[in-house]
Parts: sequence; C-alpha cells; structure tokens
Amino acid sequence: MWLKRIELKNFKRLVDFQAQFSPGINVVKGPLNEMGKSTLLEGIVVALFRNPKSTAKALNDYVSWGSTTQCQTSLEFENEENRYLLEKDFGKGTVRLIEVNTREELDTFKEISGKMAELLGTKSDTLFLCSSCIRQSEVSKISSGEKQISESLEEVAMGGKESTFAWQVVQKLDNKVADMKRGLDKLASNPGILASLKSKIQGTSQRYSDVKEEVSKVGAKKIELVEVSKQLAEVKERYENVKGLLDKNEKRKKIEASIKGLEQKYDEVRELLDRINELITKLEGADETLRSFDEFETEQQVLEFRKKLDAIENTRVNIEKDLAVRERELAEAKEKLDKRKSVRFFGSGGGIATALTILIGGIIGALVVSLYFLILAILGVALFAMTRRASTALVRDETSVSDIEERLRKMKEALNELSREESELLAVVKCNTVGEFDRKESDFKTSLKKKRDLEAQLKGMLRGKTTEDFQKQERGIARDLVVEREKLTDDLKAMELNPERHFELEREVQSLEEKKARLEKQEIECETTIKQARFNIEDQIRLEEELEGLQETLKQEDKKMRIYGLAREFISKARTEILSSTEEALEKEIQRYLAVFTKDKYKQVRVDKETLEFWVYSDEKGDWAKPEELSGGVIDEFYLAFRLALAELIFGDKKPPLILDDPFVNFDSVRLANTLNFFKTLASDYQIIIFTLSDLYDKVADNIILLDEKKRPV
Repeated sequence: MWLKRIELKNFKRLVDFQAQFSPGINVVKGPLNEMGKSTLLEGIVVALFRNPKSTAKALNDYVSWGSTTQCQTSLEFENEENRYLLEKDFGKGTVRLIEVNTREELDTFKEISGKMAELLGTKSDTLFLCSSCIRQSEVSKISSGEKQISESLEEVAMGGKESTFAWQVVQKLDNKVADMKRGLDKLASNPGILASLKSKIQGTSQRYSDVKEEVSKVGAKKIELVEVSKQLAEVKERYENVKGLLDKNEKRKKIEASIKGLEQKYDEVRELLDRINELITKLEGADETLRSFDEFETEQQVLEFRKKLDAIENTRVNIEKDLAVRERELAEAKEKLDKRKSVRFFGSGGGIATALTILIGGIIGALVVSLYFLILAILGVALFAMTRRASTALVRDETSVSDIEERLRKMKEALNELSREESELLAVVKCNTVGEFDRKESDFKTSLKKKRDLEAQLKGMLRGKTTEDFQKQERGIARDLVVEREKLTDDLKAMELNPERHFELEREVQSLEEKKARLEKQEIECETTIKQARFNIEDQIRLEEELEGLQETLKQEDKKMRIYGLAREFISKARTEILSSTEEALEKEIQRYLAVFTKDKYKQVRVDKETLEFWVYSDEKGDWAKPEELSGGVIDEFYLAFRLALAELIFGDKKPPLILDDPFVNFDSVRLANTLNFFKTLASDYQIIIFTLSDLYDKVADNIILLDEKKRPV
C-alpha cells in the first residue's frame, strides 16, 4: 500500500495544504522547525485512523488557531493497483471511502475501519505508531502498544487473525478466578461468587439456626399446649360440677325468695283490694248523702247561688251605707236652704223687676235731666247683679235638695228590688232565709269534701289503675306462685347447703377460677406462639435443603475455580510453547536488521514475548545487556530494527507505509550511510516517508516535498 496524495484543511498549522507522494522514498523537509512537519505526520495518522464522530476533546486540538471550523482530511492511496479516496469531515462527523476503479463507496466508520484493516494490516493507530511510524526521539517508546504488539504477534503465531487470543483467554481465566475470589480476603462492594456463596451460606446457616430454634420452641409449645389443655379440661369439669352445686343452691334460694316475695306481694294486693272496696263503699254512702241535697245539683250551682247572694248582700250594704250618707246630705241641704230666706227677695221676680226699674230710670234721668241720675243707674246695675247671683244660688240649692230626694227614692226602690231578688233565689234552693241557705251550703260542702277525700284516697290506691287491674294482678301473682312452687323440685330442695359447706364450695370455685384463668392464659400464650410462628418444620427442611444446595454449589464453584486455574496454566503453557516460534522469528528479524545497522557489531538478540523485554549480546561486556544499557546510537538502532521486524512479522504482505521522523539523529555517518543504502533496498517493498530538516536523504529520495517559507502554512 502506498500513499498518493493528501489534503488537509484547518488542521492545526496547515490551513489549506496539499502534498503528492510517490512509491519508494519520499522526503518531506523544511529549512526550519515549526514548518509543519510534525503536523503533516499527525495529519496522515488522523486521516488513516481517527473517527470524525468522536467526542474526544483531542479533536479540538486539531483545529487551526483562530478558526471555529473543524478540520477536514482527504487521502488518496493505492493498493494492488486499486485506487482509493478516503475523506473525513470532523465538523459534520462524516466519513467515506471510495474505490475509484469500481466507484464502490463506504460511509460508516465501522465499515471503513474494517476495510482499512484489510488494506493497511491494522485498524489500531497505536500499533501503527509502535511499528511503521517512527517519530523523532520516540524510537524506543513502545510501551503504549505492548498489548497490540502482543496480540499481533500471537496472530502470527496462530497462523492468521484470531477472534480470541490465547493471552486473552488466560487473562479472562485470571479475571474469572479473580472475580470468583473477590471479597474472600477483604470486603468488596461487589463480591465474587465464592464470597457471595459463603455469605449466603453464613446467612442461610444463621436463618436455619433461627428457624430450627423457633421450630423447636414451637414444638415445645405444642407439647405444653396439649398438657395445658388436658389440665384445663379437668379444671373446667371440676369447676362446672362445683359451680353447678352452688348455682343450684343459689337457684333454690332465689326460687324460695321469689315465692316469699310473691306471697308477700299477693298479701299486699289482697289487702289493697280490701281497702279499695272499703273506700268504694264509703264513696257510695257519700254519694247518697249528696243526693239528699236535691235542690243542689252541682257545686258550681251552689257557688253561683253563693256569688249571687253575696252580690245582693254587698249591694244592699253599699246602698244602705250610701242611703245614710244621702239622708245626712238632704238634711244639710234643707238646713242651708232655710238659711237663704233673707236673700229670697233678691232672687225672686220682684227683686229683679225693682233692680231693672232703678237701672232704666237712672239711665233716662242721666240722659234727660242731670248726671246725678248716673249714680242711680250704677246702683240699679249693682242691684241687678245681686239679684242674678241670689237667683242662681237659690236655684242651685233647690236643685240640690231635689236631686238628693230623687236619689233617696231610687235607693229605697233598689233595696226593695234586692229583697225581691233574694227571695226569688232562696225560693229556687228551697230556703226561706239566707241563714237557712248557709246551713245547707255548709252541709253540702262538708259532704262533697268527704267524697273528694275518699276519691283522692281511692285514686292514690289505684295509681291510675282500676279495681279490675288489681284483681287481674292478684290472679297473675297467684299463677306465678303456682309456677314458682312447681320450680322448687325435690332435687333443688335436696341441694340446700349449710353455711359452712356453701363457704367451702365458694372458696373452691374461686380457686378453680384462678387456676382456670391461669391455664387459659397459658393456653392462649401457647396458641399465640404457635400461631405467630414465622416458620414451621417445612421451612426448616426447606432451609436445610437450601443450605445443602448452597454448600454443594460452593463445592462446585470451588471446583470450577480450580478447573479455571488448571485451564489457565495449561493454556498459558501451550501459548508459551506456541509463541516460542514467534519469538525465534522476531529475534531472527531483529538480528538481521540490527546487524545491518551496526555493521555486524551487534547481531545476537533475545526477546521475552510476554513482557516485550529485550537483551542484546555485547561482545565488549561478554554478556547479555538490555538496550538501554548501551549507547544512545545503539538504542535507536536496536528499536529501529525491532520496529522494522515487527512490521515485517505483523503486517506481512500488507506492506503499510514506513513513516520516519528523523529517527537517525544518533547514527554516526558510517552507520547512517549503511542504513540509508539498506532503506533504498527496502523501498522496493515499502513506501517510505522521511520527515527531516536536512539534505542528508536527498541522494536516496525518489520524491522530495519541500515545506519552504513561501509555502509555510499560516
């Protein structure tokens, strides 16, 4: 495989860069550092291997300074006369690989990565950088690619591409054993199967002990429950017997007390009925007495007559009092009228006529004759006024006497009317006088009160009931007596206990009750313990089987772990034996290249494939030495030989480009000339790209790419 053309945009220092490559040796050089040699080398690696869709922060380091646009790469190359174009846009995250001859196109990184692995020999940039790409001052740095180198050499040893490497199987077995043993020596957040099983066994064993203990406890409680139930049954039976004796005796006493109470109640009802009948008889006599007052129908009627008689009497008394007052007033008025005889003249018609004559004569005389007659007129006015007053007083006195006499007449008539009304009322009740009415009224009220007293007594005795009710009650009590007497059977009569025996049985009942309560509580406790038991014998058996299963599983897993260990040892041993041929081939190739680079000074090499440790035989020391113990030039020469040997063994006929970034700085002129002649021969199989600042490689170059000031990227 050889590169034809590369184009980089916005890639670090190379804002817009293009370069053409040819088969053989290509020399990329610039007169100064910082001209873009390392950037171009890195651009080739990125164009070959990096994923544009990667989110790694390192992608931002590829962007040109001051630009916000991600880089783009375009790479043309040939492989077995087939041309390809590989384009990547890191801004859009797109990639495509076009086979120019057939125009077939791939546009997913996974497909393209697989295709590039077929063409280039690897899809690992780490392996490429540890073998085919040799950077200045990094010739001996291969530690980052040890894993890929080991895998690639194992592929060579196995005769082709393997999906799983022996070392991976060994590592998986080691990891499997480590996973299984994790948590055995120290606590782990995610313990392995053995620690988990042991933890489960410990937990299950503890649960089994707890369950076994509880099942044993429940079993003991069941036995205790049987014994307690038996004792409780015996106590209950004895309790029922003794309690039965006391209950029968108590029943007998209650029946006897009931009979006695009923007899007493019967006597009381009987006595009450006798008293009721007696009162009824007395009431009948009282009614007979009241009926003898035939003129008095009801008490209300008597009250009405009493009210009317009292009203007549009160009116008579008031009239008689008023009559006496009016008679005194009449005498006084007549006496006053007699005293007014002297003024009768002035009040009579003659007196008035005389006064008018004097008045008129005085007025005429004053008008006609002389003013002296005016005095006569004034005298006439005075006399006329006197006659008017005297006449008014006389009329008033006479009217007063007349009024009093009229009132006295009416009062006497009223007294006569009252006497008549009184006689009529008394006639209705067949009484001649009020006194006779008073006596009859008193007798009537006495008889009525007696009846009411008897009725009150009867009502108090009946208490809202009737005589028939008490008679019915009497018959009911009699029936109850018969029933209660029938209850008092001969066996109950025989249950009569004396006080001492009764007290003794009561104490025994109390003792039995306490014992029964204690046994019932004990029985409840046993039943509760049995009922609330979380586990039973089935749980114990299940846990026992589970524990046995876990222990058996632990044995199997322990056995499996030992098998893994044995398998690991076997595979590791087999791998070591198989890889011995790879070690020999690698040693042979390194020796071949190292002999060329050192002009046969160092030609014996020993390689440890497992650790990638190397030893070179030094004739000067007469012993094996690590490359780092030799001079700086020998170190670079050895690792250059190692990398070329790796490329030869790992990539085989794929022949990826060999990219060299001034790896010969520590070579002396003789060894450099010898090495360049060798590389000229090697260029017939490999495309070689050398990055340098000098002109030392111009004589072997098939193509020179200049990075001068004019073309220096911004």
